[in-house]
Amino acid sequence: MIPFRIERTEPVEGRPGASGVQEPRSPCFLRRVRLGAGVLESMENANVLRVGAKMNMEFQAELVSRFFGALGKSCAWVPWTPSLPNAPIGEWVEGPEGAFYMRVRDDLGVDGTSLAPGERAFLTWALSSSPGQGDAEPMARLRRCPARDLVAAAAGRACAEPIRQAAASVPLSAYPAHLVAIEWSTRVGGASEHRESADMVKKVTEAYVEVEAWRLSPHIPLAIASVARAALRHAWLSLGHAEMDVRGISALAAQLANALRSEAMIDARVAVSGVIRTPQDAAAGVAMLELARREAVRRNTEAVVFGDDPVRMALLWLDEPSRAAFLRSVSAISEEETKHWPEGWGEIAEAMVRSNLNISEAARSLYMHRNTLLARIEKLREISGLDVRRGTDAFALFAAGALLQGQSALD
Repeated sequence: MIPFRIERTEPVEGRPGASGVQEPRSPCFLRRVRLGAGVLESMENANVLRVGAKMNMEFQAELVSRFFGALGKSCAWVPWTPSLPNAPIGEWVEGPEGAFYMRVRDDLGVDGTSLAPGERAFLTWALSSSPGQGDAEPMARLRRCPARDLVAAAAGRACAEPIRQAAASVPLSAYPAHLVAIEWSTRVGGASEHRESADMVKKVTEAYVEVEAWRLSPHIPLAIASVARAALRHAWLSLGHAEMDVRGISALAAQLANALRSEAMIDARVAVSGVIRTPQDAAAGVAMLELARREAVRRNTEAVVFGDDPVRMALLWLDEPSRAAFLRSVSAISEEETKHWPEGWGEIAEAMVRSNLNISEAARSLYMHRNTLLARIEKLREISGLDVRRGTDAFALFAAGALLQGQSALD
């Protein structure tokens, strides 16, 4: 039983007359009635967009309901409150205790915990293939692009047609540059609200960094900014920080997302591409931008820069045979499979890598005594044959732990 009612909005064919009876509306009605410089026309256009968007969301909700019904599973709707992550429509987020929720509308989601991974992937594809206003936006179409095509384009290899079209649409005018994608959730529909949100996104962003050019989608809450590398560096240094590195860019992107929330009341997600050095790198640039956006969704974070954690990102791009072979190589001399290794071995390896093999610092980051950490390291060495006090072993264990924690982006 679906615990909500889908309300359908039918187009109004007439207007109330003096007797209260609907009178036919003349095709010249908008031309005869003037409320200033085209105000009524704008209101009518906004209403058409609002009705169209609402009908599309109703279609998506009905599609989800029918999908669960076809599988013989109950369709459990959940209200999409601010406590849930700010996910785009049609994407999954992981909730507490391993639950999976898909956002179907701005204010509505569905519990897909009972679905198999393949069923969730099919439902994502079905929703992304449904008709909508955003279908005309090249950057939005990248969301349907397979991860393999994006990885190939980011590497400068084969470029699929959706990536080529998106590259032609981005406003690159100076090199070297970064592309910045800002997408936000809108609680209220309508063209005027959309324009107001887009204007606020521009104003807040330009208060932090000099933007060379913008591309604002007229239909979906998405803005693409082209930012020169020098402008990005200047923005970071002007805030009183030291020389910019990848963590500096990540911090700047997170600061921008926080500013949009605090100053404009807009929940936004910010993704930043790697450096685009020449016009020929535009396709690689948009591929990097989309991969960063997907990584932000996967991490459930508000800001991601392409390359801020290259090891984890690269591991997610491995196909299943490569992943299995790598894990087999890490446990090659161990009598036990990795799932039987001491609990927390991945966190220990990551702490050792991030602390440059400093045991005292790693112990502090793990909130444990140094001797306790040494005892666990020794136990891990006895079972795995690898010693995290050695650089190569620590990195191998760190990569294996990251691979087991993250789901492949190619699934």
